[in-house]
Amino acid sequence: MGKYDDLIPFIFDNIGGEKNIISSNHCATRLRLKLGDASKFNEDKLKNNSLIMGTVKRDNEVQLIIGPDVDKVYSLFNKEWNKSEFDNQVRQQKRPKKNLKSYGTLIVDFISGTFVPVLPILVAAGLVSAVLNILVTFFGVSTTSGTYTILNTVNNAGFYFLPIYIGYSAAKKIGINGMMGMFLGAILVHSAIDGAKGLSFFDLSIPITTYNTTTIPVIFGVLFMALVDKWADKVIPDAIKFFLKPLIVILITVPITLILLGPLGNIVGGYIVSLLGFMFDKMGWLSVGILGGLTPLLVMTGTNQALFPLVFAMMAESNYDPFVLPAMLAANVAVGAAALAISLQEKNVEKRSLALSAGITGVMGITEPAVFGVMINYSSAFIGAITGGVVGGIFAGLVSLKQYAVVSPGIAAIPTYIPTNGSGLNSNFWFSIAVLVVSVCASFTVTIVLEKRKRNKLKIQKADASFKILSPVQGTVLPIEQVNDPLFSEKMMGDGLAIIPSEGVIVAPFDGYVIMTTPTKHAIGLRGDNDVEILIHVGMDTVNLNGEFYNLLVEEEQYVYAGDVLIEFDMQAIAEKGFDLITPVIVTNSAEHDCFAKTIQKEVKKNDYLFSVN
Repeated sequence: MGKYDDLIPFIFDNIGGEKNIISSNHCATRLRLKLGDASKFNEDKLKNNSLIMGTVKRDNEVQLIIGPDVDKVYSLFNKEWNKSEFDNQVRQQKRPKKNLKSYGTLIVDFISGTFVPVLPILVAAGLVSAVLNILVTFFGVSTTSGTYTILNTVNNAGFYFLPIYIGYSAAKKIGINGMMGMFLGAILVHSAIDGAKGLSFFDLSIPITTYNTTTIPVIFGVLFMALVDKWADKVIPDAIKFFLKPLIVILITVPITLILLGPLGNIVGGYIVSLLGFMFDKMGWLSVGILGGLTPLLVMTGTNQALFPLVFAMMAESNYDPFVLPAMLAANVAVGAAALAISLQEKNVEKRSLALSAGITGVMGITEPAVFGVMINYSSAFIGAITGGVVGGIFAGLVSLKQYAVVSPGIAAIPTYIPTNGSGLNSNFWFSIAVLVVSVCASFTVTIVLEKRKRNKLKIQKADASFKILSPVQGTVLPIEQVNDPLFSEKMMGDGLAIIPSEGVIVAPFDGYVIMTTPTKHAIGLRGDNDVEILIHVGMDTVNLNGEFYNLLVEEEQYVYAGDVLIEFDMQAIAEKGFDLITPVIVTNSAEHDCFAKTIQKEVKKNDYLFSVN
């Protein structure tokens, strides 16, 4: 069975089932779902699954942060999701009422859902540009060679035909035929129309507009196409809809786009560039620092993808981006560095491993694992990452850093800071290295200092107030080393004590949650309010009794108080079956605590002091 096979039914169970799903897609790290009834989204259970790093909810859209394997999860998810069973009436009834916030969410979702599927093309094209610069600068590849021509074409095709890719993606996102959106994009970049002079349509003059490498004109066109498509779908008879509908849709959409929407889109794009230029002119280096600090917060809300239209507008205008991508470079490596700092401080093996892997992917440019797996769980990492993003962003603004290709900023994107004019490794490239180093050092240092301070404070608090664990059963106390099972005697499960019971009743040794039970009822796990976790294991090899002679009185996730009865068991019957009743009481996360103070009593009653943990 695959790693994620059990995850899919778990997700269905906690989002209201298959019939509650309206649509699904994914980005680099997140599974994105639109639900008919968002109240059925069980956020607590989902984010506590070890395979889900975090969750985000905006109205009826939910996002599950999976990490780099999201494409595998998405594929398995869609195989299990039977769209045909969805009741359209439920979709309409459950759809939330629109307000200003809802419309804002809808716009962000549309922009994100449109650009995310196109990013692999742009990343590939951008990195090819970086490779080409390296080949020319360091390996003497001639600009007239076939190698240069092919690689340069790969790079140009990624951006020149951007309206085609965006047209397809926008149409799919809005729910119409993606090929029609692609068709519109191809028409816009056709040499007979793109930048052509003197065009008219039935004596209506068509403004001169350049469409290659743009995004907003085709998006406007696709949005209008969706309206025409909806109208045509209603009025055209089904018998002739197959051939007549696409004809009518394209014949109406193209002239309106060329005469009005396309030029309007270019104007809007120009205003966006002017706005960014105004911010940069008025706030200068500070604007890059502010965006560097805000980027991790945008990632948390899933709105970071909405910045890419700004990037494309600046690329179309200047062939580089001096604002968004440099700020993201500082932010991304700062997030990764904060996670790496936590990995050096964390004692828990599983948490340390998560922080290490998230940190590595973060400095490479993919920050969701670090944001949702580390930043939101460690205030020191959160502050460190924001600080690194601000400091690195300010430095990037001061040196006017420019990125020449659309690649998710990080160590892997450093070659995209080499100018595309063949000038080689100029100051801009070295400034990108400096921004990376400054951001990493600031984030790492702040995180280390704050985390050490927090852990030292916790040590002092623990020293002042030990957590007391009471005896869960009456009987004779033995050192854990005397248990006839190396799993316990060698403390593989953690440190603790063992008790030979004289009474067949197990009670809660402190106030806390039941975190684990077994079908065989012979063992139970509890977590105290201070995160101390214990295992009470009644007898050796008693799992073989399959629950016979045991009565479990609580269930998982139940909150219990010290002295509450957890398990009843028939001591005589178990002994007659030949089983040893010695009962280890183990602190399973003892590695996270400093020391134990154990009872010196030989005999204990229920609720007597057993040991304490600092």
